[in-house]
Amino acid sequence: MKKIAIIGSGPTGIYTFYSLLKNATPLAVSVFEQADEAGVGMPYSDDDNSRLMLANIASIEIPPIFMTYLDWLRGKSDAHLARFKVEKASLHDRQFLPRLLLGEYFRDGFLTVVREAKKLGFEVQIHESAEVTDICLLYTSDAADD
Repeated sequence: MKKIAIIGSGPTGIYTFYSLLKNATPLAVSVFEQADEAGVGMPYSDDDNSRLMLANIASIEIPPIFMTYLDWLRGKSDAHLARFKVEKASLHDRQFLPRLLLGEYFRDGFLTVVREAKKLGFEVQIHESAEVTDICLLYTSDAADD
């Protein structure tokens, strides 16, 4: 089984992992995340953001991870959205919404990608609170793995 390491589980790591699900042959995927919780992304974590700080990307510009950001938001309770001063009735795809909500979407998307990968036979390891300080690439040519 081919092994893949993804360093960082923010949006780039999530979309990279998501694209690997199209691989006909299952892979062994290890995700290394420096934060305590994989899948949020540093710009969208609650460490450095307030509930009202807006993301600098409109809903329509966010590629779907199994479902669109707008559909994901519509599935949230009114009470949950109210914590971010967002009203479900006013949601639209050109809207700029709080960063923390986008972080929650990415976290849910990441967890869905992990579940789907496992269903497809991928071996998945998630390493949270793991600071990567060095990378060593090892390449071996094995005709059985090509």
